[in-house]
Amino acid sequence: MLPPTAATADGLLGPLGLAATRVLAEDGDASAWANAGWAIAALLATAWIATALLRARSLRRIRSILQEDDGDLRDDEDFPLAGPLGSATVRRLRAERGRRARLEERLAEIDRILRATPIAVVALDHMQRVTSVNPAAERLLGIEERAVRRRLLQEVLRQPELNRFVGQALAGDGRATGELHLDLDGRVEVQVSCEPLHVDAHPPGLVVSLVDVTRMRRLESMRSEFAANVSHELRTPITNIKGYVETLLQVGVDDPAQLRRFLEIVHRNTLRLSGIVEDILSLAFLEEPEARHALERAPVPARAIAEQVVEDLGSAATARSVRVELRVDGDPWVVANRSLAEQALANLVSNAIRYTEEGTEVTVEIRAERADMVDFTVSDAGPGIAARHLPRIFERFYRVDKARARTQGGTGLGLAIVKHIAAIHGGRVDVASQVGRGSRFSLTLPRTPTPL
Repeated sequence: MLPPTAATADGLLGPLGLAATRVLAEDGDASAWANAGWAIAALLATAWIATALLRARSLRRIRSILQEDDGDLRDDEDFPLAGPLGSATVRRLRAERGRRARLEERLAEIDRILRATPIAVVALDHMQRVTSVNPAAERLLGIEERAVRRRLLQEVLRQPELNRFVGQALAGDGRATGELHLDLDGRVEVQVSCEPLHVDAHPPGLVVSLVDVTRMRRLESMRSEFAANVSHELRTPITNIKGYVETLLQVGVDDPAQLRRFLEIVHRNTLRLSGIVEDILSLAFLEEPEARHALERAPVPARAIAEQVVEDLGSAATARSVRVELRVDGDPWVVANRSLAEQALANLVSNAIRYTEEGTEVTVEIRAERADMVDFTVSDAGPGIAARHLPRIFERFYRVDKARARTQGGTGLGLAIVKHIAAIHGGRVDVASQVGRGSRFSLTLPRTPTPL
């Protein structure tokens, strides 16, 4: 049986201590036992120091990770000598790091979405102070996020309707939708939506989203106005045709002269009706998004376009004793669809002949003063157009003098067609006019080098 010292060594030092004890037991020398005790004590001290060093190293590593927010914490890293508290801390820290990484990735994704969305978004706290603004809101409202952050909405935007709407939403449950008018760079119509924004334990704020619907509302108004105008324009010739035909069918006309007069009226209204339909179809084609790409273009002399128009309208000019003079600067060429280019110029020349004074002159001038464009200018000596009408002169069915326009046979769509033809070619149309001094319309088409 081993002495107690040997048993203690067997429990504390393991196989190495046990082997040493057995050797000493076999020796049986008392001094050897004393030396063995010192050896065992040295081994125990060494083990304790090594363990303390490893524990201190683990604790320093944990402290470093805790103090450095972005410290590198590997998933396979472990701290067995740090004690239960240290290991639990590391496990909790590892879980928190993973959760925070996922949260940061999600927040970055949301931020990218908010910055890319075309909807204006403004975040407010419960005091109506601005906390965040996306780029769409900066563009729509004319503000900068860094300049408005933490400032009151009423201080940032002097928009009574919007401020009142936001105040009512905050006074309620935070949810509200509506349509408002904002006085920004002109009058802007926006659809506004509010949703509550909960931030920790603070009272809820608001997320305000704004969608600019100005263009949509304008198009709806134009569509409604166009439908009303078309109905009105078609009703007049149809009513005339119907009335005279019914008269002929019911009472008959024995007088050939009267019969001819009725038929001429029917024919004239039929032509007008046909002209309106043709112009509407032309506008429908020109407004198609695919028309610009499907349109066939080719180089054509600008002089040839103008000469063809002057020739075609010669009889109309002669009927009103109007002389049409053509002036061409050089020999410029344009790249265009010849049929549409002739139609646009013909509309301008036809209007000039129709509205100028009898016995006067209409001038068609072609100038190539720019390297990339050719200008077709049509000038007349008519009554001119008041300045208030000029911004709307190219709208469909817009007439300066409605009674005279219908008497002259116009459909009200000619200048709108000119505008669309110019736009589809990458050009434009302009007007300059003074009351009593005539009008000057300019059609601009892309220039191309003269073919060899």
